[in-house]
Amino acid sequence: MSEIRNPSFENGWIDVLSSAVTTNQQPAEWSLLWLEPGNYLWDSHDHAMVVPECVHKLSIQLPSSEQLGGPDALILDGDTVYKMFSNGAFGAELRQVVTGLKPGSSAGVFVPVQIHRHDDNDPYAAEVGVWVNGIGQWTQPNDKHWSQLRCFGKVDPNGALEVVIRVKSKWANRKDFFIDDITFDFVPANAEPPPPPELEPEAIMTVTLFDDGSGKWELL
Repeated sequence: MSEIRNPSFENGWIDVLSSAVTTNQQPAEWSLLWLEPGNYLWDSHDHAMVVPECVHKLSIQLPSSEQLGGPDALILDGDTVYKMFSNGAFGAELRQVVTGLKPGSSAGVFVPVQIHRHDDNDPYAAEVGVWVNGIGQWTQPNDKHWSQLRCFGKVDPNGALEVVIRVKSKWANRKDFFIDDITFDFVPANAEPPPPPELEPEAIMTVTLFDDGSGKWELL
Protein backbone atom coordinates (compact mmCIF):
# COMPACT_ATOMS: atom_id res chain seq x y z
CA MET A 1 0.00 0.00 0.00
CA SER A 2 1.23 3.49 -0.83
CA GLU A 3 2.28 5.76 2.01
CA ILE A 4 3.17 9.36 2.73
CA ARG A 5 6.82 9.76 1.79
CA ASN A 6 9.20 11.39 4.26
CA PRO A 7 6.49 11.73 6.95
CA SER A 8 8.86 12.80 9.74
CA PHE A 9 11.15 15.02 7.65
CA GLU A 10 14.18 12.78 8.17
CA ASN A 11 15.19 12.40 4.50
CA GLY A 12 16.90 15.70 3.83
CA TRP A 13 15.90 18.75 1.81
CA ILE A 14 16.78 21.09 -1.02
CA ASP A 15 17.54 24.77 -0.38
CA VAL A 16 15.15 27.25 -2.01
CA LEU A 17 16.06 30.94 -2.16
CA SER A 18 13.06 33.19 -1.50
CA SER A 19 12.36 36.73 -2.67
CA ALA A 20 13.28 37.90 0.83
CA VAL A 21 16.81 36.49 0.38
CA THR A 22 15.91 33.83 2.90
CA THR A 23 17.00 30.29 2.12
CA ASN A 24 14.16 27.95 2.97
CA GLN A 25 14.36 24.16 3.12
CA GLN A 26 11.96 22.13 0.98
CA PRO A 27 11.66 18.64 2.53
CA ALA A 28 12.45 15.70 0.26
CA GLU A 29 9.26 14.33 -1.40
CA TRP A 30 7.26 17.46 -0.51
CA SER A 31 6.48 20.65 -2.44
CA LEU A 32 6.94 23.85 -0.41
CA LEU A 33 5.05 27.07 -1.19
CA TRP A 34 4.81 30.36 0.67
CA LEU A 35 2.66 33.41 -0.04
CA GLU A 36 4.53 36.44 -1.29
CA PRO A 37 3.98 39.72 0.61
CA GLY A 38 0.81 41.44 -0.53
CA ASN A 39 -1.05 38.24 -1.42
CA TYR A 40 -4.23 37.34 0.43
CA LEU A 41 -3.86 34.77 3.19
CA TRP A 42 -5.98 31.81 2.17
CA ASP A 43 -9.71 32.27 2.96
CA SER A 44 -8.99 35.59 4.62
CA HIS A 45 -9.17 39.31 3.84
CA ASP A 46 -5.75 39.73 5.50
CA HIS A 47 -2.54 39.91 3.50
CA ALA A 48 0.86 38.30 3.85
CA MET A 49 3.47 40.77 5.06
CA VAL A 50 6.65 38.69 4.99
CA VAL A 51 8.16 35.48 3.62
CA PRO A 52 8.37 32.97 6.51
CA GLU A 53 11.39 30.89 7.42
CA CYS A 54 10.72 27.21 6.69
CA VAL A 55 13.43 24.93 8.07
CA HIS A 56 14.24 21.60 9.68
CA LYS A 57 15.09 21.77 13.37
CA LEU A 58 17.44 18.97 14.42
CA SER A 59 17.34 17.35 17.83
CA ILE A 60 20.84 18.63 18.62
CA GLN A 61 19.59 22.20 18.04
CA LEU A 62 16.93 21.88 20.73
CA PRO A 63 17.19 21.84 24.54
CA SER A 64 16.79 18.38 26.07
CA SER A 65 13.24 19.18 27.24
CA GLU A 66 12.16 19.68 23.60
CA GLN A 67 13.87 16.60 22.20
CA LEU A 68 12.11 13.29 21.56
CA GLY A 69 10.53 12.06 24.83
CA GLY A 70 11.07 15.34 26.67
CA PRO A 71 8.31 17.05 28.70
CA ASP A 72 8.01 19.82 26.07
CA ALA A 73 8.88 17.64 23.09
CA LEU A 74 8.86 19.33 19.69
CA ILE A 75 9.95 16.07 18.01
CA LEU A 76 7.53 13.15 17.94
CA ASP A 77 9.59 10.79 15.78
CA GLY A 78 13.24 10.58 14.72
CA ASP A 79 15.66 13.47 15.08
CA THR A 80 13.92 16.24 13.11
CA VAL A 81 10.84 18.45 13.20
CA TYR A 82 9.71 20.87 10.47
CA LYS A 83 9.26 24.51 11.55
CA MET A 84 7.62 27.48 9.77
CA PHE A 85 7.83 30.87 11.51
CA SER A 86 8.15 34.65 11.23
CA ASN A 87 7.48 37.92 13.05
CA GLY A 88 4.95 39.15 10.46
CA ALA A 89 1.79 37.90 8.78
CA PHE A 90 2.56 34.95 6.49
CA GLY A 91 1.24 31.80 4.86
CA ALA A 92 3.06 28.59 3.93
CA GLU A 93 2.10 25.22 2.49
CA LEU A 94 3.43 21.66 2.19
CA ARG A 95 1.95 19.45 -0.54
CA GLN A 96 2.38 15.81 -1.62
CA VAL A 97 0.51 13.46 -3.98
CA VAL A 98 0.20 9.81 -2.90
CA THR A 99 -0.29 7.43 -5.85
CA GLY A 100 -1.05 3.74 -6.37
CA LEU A 101 -4.25 3.71 -4.28
CA LYS A 102 -7.52 1.99 -5.14
CA PRO A 103 -9.76 4.39 -7.11
CA GLY A 104 -12.93 5.34 -5.26
CA SER A 105 -11.69 4.18 -1.87
CA SER A 106 -11.07 6.52 1.06
CA ALA A 107 -7.70 7.40 2.50
CA GLY A 108 -6.27 10.16 4.59
CA VAL A 109 -3.72 11.48 7.02
CA PHE A 110 -3.13 12.28 10.69
CA VAL A 111 -1.06 15.48 10.95
CA PRO A 112 0.33 16.46 14.39
CA VAL A 113 0.84 20.23 14.66
CA GLN A 114 2.02 22.50 17.46
CA ILE A 115 1.69 26.30 17.47
CA HIS A 116 3.62 28.76 19.62
CA ARG A 117 1.54 31.94 19.75
CA HIS A 118 3.96 34.09 21.80
CA ASP A 119 1.29 35.57 24.09
CA ASP A 120 -1.15 36.42 21.28
CA ASN A 121 -4.52 35.44 22.75
CA ASP A 122 -6.55 35.90 19.56
CA PRO A 123 -7.55 32.29 18.63
CA TYR A 124 -7.74 33.23 14.94
CA ALA A 125 -4.32 34.87 14.83
CA ALA A 126 -2.65 31.55 13.92
CA GLU A 127 -4.43 28.78 12.03
CA VAL A 128 -3.51 25.48 10.43
CA GLY A 129 -5.46 23.25 8.06
CA VAL A 130 -5.21 19.95 6.20
CA TRP A 131 -6.89 19.11 2.88
CA VAL A 132 -7.17 15.71 1.19
CA ASN A 133 -8.28 15.91 -2.46
CA GLY A 134 -9.89 19.27 -1.75
CA ILE A 135 -11.70 18.31 1.48
CA GLY A 136 -10.41 20.11 4.56
CA GLN A 137 -10.79 22.83 7.16
CA TRP A 138 -8.88 25.54 9.03
CA THR A 139 -8.46 24.97 12.78
CA GLN A 140 -7.20 27.08 15.68
CA PRO A 141 -5.09 24.85 17.98
CA ASN A 142 -4.21 25.94 21.49
CA ASP A 143 -0.80 27.28 22.41
CA LYS A 144 2.13 24.90 22.96
CA HIS A 145 0.16 21.65 22.78
CA TRP A 146 0.25 19.02 20.06
CA SER A 147 -2.98 18.97 18.08
CA GLN A 148 -3.81 16.17 15.67
CA LEU A 149 -5.57 17.03 12.43
CA ARG A 150 -7.31 14.00 10.93
CA CYS A 151 -8.56 14.31 7.35
CA PHE A 152 -9.96 11.73 4.92
CA GLY A 153 -10.81 12.08 1.21
CA LYS A 154 -11.88 9.94 -1.71
CA VAL A 155 -9.16 8.57 -4.00
CA ASP A 156 -9.20 9.89 -7.58
CA PRO A 157 -10.05 7.59 -10.54
CA ASN A 158 -6.32 7.55 -11.32
CA GLY A 159 -5.50 6.23 -7.83
CA ALA A 160 -4.08 9.51 -6.47
CA LEU A 161 -4.63 11.41 -3.24
CA GLU A 162 -3.32 14.96 -2.81
CA VAL A 163 -2.40 16.02 0.74
CA VAL A 164 -2.07 19.74 1.50
CA ILE A 165 -0.97 21.20 4.86
CA ARG A 166 -1.27 24.99 5.27
CA VAL A 167 -0.38 27.40 8.07
CA LYS A 168 -1.11 31.10 8.35
CA SER A 169 -0.32 33.85 10.83
CA LYS A 170 -2.47 36.96 10.44
CA TRP A 171 -0.77 39.67 12.50
CA ALA A 172 2.60 41.37 12.78
CA ASN A 173 3.97 39.37 15.70
CA ARG A 174 5.87 36.10 16.14
CA LYS A 175 4.23 32.75 15.40
CA ASP A 176 5.94 29.33 15.20
CA PHE A 177 4.39 26.20 13.63
CA PHE A 178 5.86 22.71 14.16
CA ILE A 179 4.87 19.59 12.16
CA ASP A 180 6.14 16.02 12.66
CA ASP A 181 5.30 12.30 12.41
CA ILE A 182 2.54 12.39 9.77
CA THR A 183 0.75 9.06 9.38
CA PHE A 184 -1.32 7.69 6.49
CA ASP A 185 -4.47 5.59 6.65
CA PHE A 186 -6.28 3.61 3.96
CA VAL A 187 -9.98 2.86 4.53
CA PRO A 188 -11.65 -0.04 2.64
CA ALA A 189 -14.99 0.66 0.97
CA ASN A 190 -17.91 1.14 3.40
CA ALA A 191 -15.62 1.03 6.45
CA GLU A 192 -15.43 3.65 9.17
CA PRO A 193 -12.18 5.66 9.48
CA PRO A 194 -9.94 4.28 12.26
CA PRO A 195 -9.50 6.03 15.61
CA PRO A 196 -6.57 8.45 15.87
CA PRO A 197 -3.24 7.06 17.11
CA GLU A 198 -1.89 7.99 20.52
CA LEU A 199 0.32 11.06 20.79
CA GLU A 200 2.91 11.94 23.39
CA PRO A 201 2.54 14.47 24.84
CA GLU A 202 -1.24 14.10 24.84
CA ALA A 203 -3.02 15.67 21.87
CA ILE A 204 -5.59 18.22 22.95
CA MET A 205 -7.62 18.32 19.75
CA THR A 206 -8.53 16.02 16.89
CA VAL A 207 -10.37 17.35 13.85
CA THR A 208 -12.10 14.75 11.69
CA LEU A 209 -13.18 15.61 8.16
CA PHE A 210 -14.82 13.01 5.96
CA ASP A 211 -14.78 12.63 2.19
CA ASP A 212 -18.48 13.47 1.74
CA GLY A 213 -17.72 17.13 2.43
CA SER A 214 -19.97 17.30 5.50
CA GLY A 215 -17.17 18.78 7.62
CA LYS A 216 -17.93 16.66 10.67
CA TRP A 217 -15.88 17.82 13.67
CA GLU A 218 -14.66 15.59 16.45
CA LEU A 219 -12.97 17.58 19.20
CA LEU A 220 -11.23 15.69 21.99
